[in-house]
Amino acid sequence: MTGKSMKEAILDAAEKRVRHAGYSNMSFRDVAKDVGIKSASVHYHFPTKSDLGTALVERYKDHFSQKLLQIDTTNFSDALAKFVQLYDAALVMDQSICLCAALGAESMGIEKQIRAETGVFFQVNIEWLQNLFRLHPTKATGLDATDIVASLEGAMLLASTTGDRTYFKKVSDRILHRPKI
Repeated sequence: MTGKSMKEAILDAAEKRVRHAGYSNMSFRDVAKDVGIKSASVHYHFPTKSDLGTALVERYKDHFSQKLLQIDTTNFSDALAKFVQLYDAALVMDQSICLCAALGAESMGIEKQIRAETGVFFQVNIEWLQNLFRLHPTKATGLDATDIVASLEGAMLLASTTGDRTYFKKVSDRILHRPKI
C-alpha cells in the first residue's frame, strides 16, 4: 500500500464495486479480495455494511463538495459548464456511474442512514446551483436547480443502462445551451 491507509483502500474498493454493480451486490468478501486482505479486516474498519455504505457516501459527498468549492462562479456559463463536467467525469461507460446515482437507484432497498446521506449529497448539489442562480439573477433559465440535478442523474442512469453516452450528452447540452426566458 503506497501512502494510502487500509481504511481508504477499503473505501476505494467498495466505491468501485458500488459504482459498477450497486450497493446490494457489494460484499465484504469481494471488497477484501480487491484489497488483498481478509474479510475480518474490512469488518475491523467497518463493523457493518451500513457503516461502510455511510462512510462511502460521506467521503464521496465531501470530495464532490470540495470540487464544487473550487469552481469559480464569476461567470455563470463557465461555472455551470464546470458543474456539468463533474457529472460527466463520474460517468465512465461500462465501468461506473456517480456513487449517489447508483445508491439513489437502490434507495428503497438500502439502509435509512445511507439513503439520508445520499439525499444530503443531492441537496448539496441543488444548493450549489441555487447559489449560482442567486449570484446571476439575470441568467433566467427554463430549468431550476432540482431539474438540473435530476436531469443529470437520470441521464447518467439512462446512458449507463443503455450503454449509449449520447443520452447524457443530449441532456447536458440542453442544460448548457438552454433557451433564455
